[in-house]
Amino acid sequence: MQVLRNIFQRIFGRWADNPNDQQYYLKILFAILTGIFNASQGPAFAGIRGLMFGVLMYGLTLYIVVYLLEIDPEELGGRQKLITSALPSFLLLWVVLWTIMYGFTLPPEILENL
Repeated sequence: MQVLRNIFQRIFGRWADNPNDQQYYLKILFAILTGIFNASQGPAFAGIRGLMFGVLMYGLTLYIVVYLLEIDPEELGGRQKLITSALPSFLLLWVVLWTIMYGFTLPPEILENL
């Protein structure tokens, strides 16, 4: 646990004076990673599995913000602000990356039948 804490604090520590920026950049990083992972899994993650994975990854970012980056939710404006802040950015980036990259992973034979 201490190793993960050190890794995340080293990566996002440059924004330590502004916790809102820290959690924003963390959520953006995880949106990119989630979109790439979902697209790389192809049709196996094309439906509800991909959506569930994205929701779980967003929940993981909340855990990382509070417990690994050690940001008090009150610094961000409370738990509700912690959850809703950067949510639209996360969702949009995740879905757009997933959609675009998924289109490139489909074999041409499937596209010809559409």
